[in-house]
Amino acid sequence: MKKIALIEDKYPRQRKFLEQNNINLDKYCNILENFIEEKASNILENISNDSFDLHEFDIIVCHKSVENNTVILGNLKDYCKKHQKTLVLFSGGISVNYYDNSEFELLELNSKTFYSQNLLLFLKSIKTNNEDIMMLCYGEQWKQNIVANVLEKTNLFIFDIKNGFENTANFQIDANLSKIDYKFYEPKEKIFDEIVQFKESLEKYFTLELLQENTTQSVVIHHDNVCDLQIFNYPIKFIQSSDDIDTYISKEIINELKNKEFDTIFIKDNLTSNYLELYGLRVAYHIRLSSELADKRFTPIVIISDFDENTLNRFTQEANILFTDGVYLCKNTKEDIKKYQSLELKSVTDYDKFINSIEITPPKDTSGSHNIANKWSIYKWAELLDVKSEAIYKNKCEIENELYFKYIKAKYLKNINNSLEITKPTKKGNVLLIDDEWDRGWADILGAALIKGGLEFDTFEYDFKDKSNYNLIVQLNHKELKKQVEKSDVIVLDLRLLESDHENEDVDSYTGIKILQKIHEINAGIQVIMLTATSKSTILEKLYEKKILGYIKKEHPEDKSIDTIENINKFINLVDKGLEKKYLKEIWKIQQNILLNENLSDDISLEIKSIFEILDSNMENKFNFVVLTFTKIFESLSKIYIDENTMQYIDDGKDVGVYDSFNNSINSYTNQKWHKNTQNRLHNIVYDKLNIKDEKSHKYICQIINCRNYLAHPNEKKPVGCRLIKSPNHQHILNWFEIIENILNTSQNMSN
Repeated sequence: MKKIALIEDKYPRQRKFLEQNNINLDKYCNILENFIEEKASNILENISNDSFDLHEFDIIVCHKSVENNTVILGNLKDYCKKHQKTLVLFSGGISVNYYDNSEFELLELNSKTFYSQNLLLFLKSIKTNNEDIMMLCYGEQWKQNIVANVLEKTNLFIFDIKNGFENTANFQIDANLSKIDYKFYEPKEKIFDEIVQFKESLEKYFTLELLQENTTQSVVIHHDNVCDLQIFNYPIKFIQSSDDIDTYISKEIINELKNKEFDTIFIKDNLTSNYLELYGLRVAYHIRLSSELADKRFTPIVIISDFDENTLNRFTQEANILFTDGVYLCKNTKEDIKKYQSLELKSVTDYDKFINSIEITPPKDTSGSHNIANKWSIYKWAELLDVKSEAIYKNKCEIENELYFKYIKAKYLKNINNSLEITKPTKKGNVLLIDDEWDRGWADILGAALIKGGLEFDTFEYDFKDKSNYNLIVQLNHKELKKQVEKSDVIVLDLRLLESDHENEDVDSYTGIKILQKIHEINAGIQVIMLTATSKSTILEKLYEKKILGYIKKEHPEDKSIDTIENINKFINLVDKGLEKKYLKEIWKIQQNILLNENLSDDISLEIKSIFEILDSNMENKFNFVVLTFTKIFESLSKIYIDENTMQYIDDGKDVGVYDSFNNSINSYTNQKWHKNTQNRLHNIVYDKLNIKDEKSHKYICQIINCRNYLAHPNEKKPVGCRLIKSPNHQHILNWFEIIENILNTSQNMSN
């Protein structure tokens, strides 16, 4: 048994190649010594000094680009020539294999070729004493290489004989054909006819008969319409058992292929009683696009047909698969099928190239991009959120069985961003979903995403199919829906709920917009997140004019601008943002209640209307502006009750007193400065005229006025009478607005 010395000065490169090709050199330690790292440095130094001895090795393999390679390679070549050793040199810079056996066996090849399955084949062959150095270059085809070289030289020799340039007596076979398991013709004597017979035996080695002895394992998918089923290892009969062709192919044909071992797949182009359906081509696409087949999907496919490529291409666009790598066309004859069984057909090596060279159109029953986006988004969101339900499972089956979705999965799910984490809601509240696809999986998905954060989630369970706008609006007026809307803090609303919505681009006519208007009528403080499958910027821009919190796009597979995890996080962040603003519901209620006051002055009415608008805006320091608005209301109210010049009540001429915050009482006038200010006037009105004497109300009045004074003059002396609130929040605003509501409504009741 021969032994090998492998000298590698770049161990990381070796380790990388070995890992990629799943080669464990330790298994061959009895025949191979791997000189790496320090061992490599030592032996290379000895070779450089010409003080080495590799007598125990028959084959010496060395990296050609080692340091001081001129001296080292020169010494190695001299040594191998002297001792008749085989020398193999490899390098990343070698582009063409080189072999020379004139003085000793010398082989040069690329590093990638050396560290491949060819090396594994060579090592295994050494263990059985059946090796050939050309295995390192040509792998399993090393025998064909030897025979082809002999055939070439024999043909040239015959040519020279015919032209008088050579003598038959000089004919010789300079290769060891005994290594090849085949009985070649042995010339009995060196005459022309004998040489020709030898040549013919070489050719016969490559003929169909020989190759048939090594025929690959083949599958045929048929409809009892292939000339001879006996020549195949695994016949699979195509018997469509349902109306859904894609489901049948996925569930039956693809599943059967998963459980078989084969090298080539033959498919009859026609698999039904109607030839031009050409379902065989569709099966071929399914094979290429079914990820569950793993590497089997790259297997060579041979389409058996009674027509040529051009004719099939005129029949159907799906014939384009015939022009992709790894797909072949053969005639429906035993001879032609056997020929393709014997050939070493190429598999698909560049899958991206294949994907980019084909185009699968959506099925006819898919209603446009809206339905595609819904199915696709439900599938991706459910996968990432790990949501399971009957609706999700049904949608997943459609995605994984339907040819179109297999295509877009292969094309658009190659690069998934797994670096991001899906966030959870941080706020509490009630969320309502209104979507025509609620029962297709959206209710399950959004519910799962939000409930995990402790939210209450509800769905408007309504069958939108075939409904008119009128019928929907009637439903919206139903008390049950109104109850759902009123309970909700955030509503997730689909933009286009009816089929008729997809017939135009008039945003105002969309059912979702009409429902949005209805929601705002119920309570404008309810925050609305719009769901939409549209990618048209003109529509998306108009949505913000409708006073929505934001929108979430149901991602179409061809929309490369959307990352699903980012989209989910955007949705959850919008829900959180909406729940932060849920106090606006109460603000709206208070505002509407106040505006019912028929005797409200124009000044006060105007200020009341502005409060919700300010709080619902994106303006900075909006709470501060509302505080200023509150004080304006107080000033307007004061003018209704008190003559500022005389400091007497307008209705009875009684003097205005001074409010004592410590005792919550009204005392007689003592201090002119304090006596006339807005805060004191308001305390008096509320205490004396409106009979509102609870300490909380007067505390809130004090807080409002002091907060306003601080905002206007932050550097002045601290006010007294109550705690100063420098930065009011939404709860302060809500508390204060409730007090203003009570004051204004009490004033209304007393005036009546």
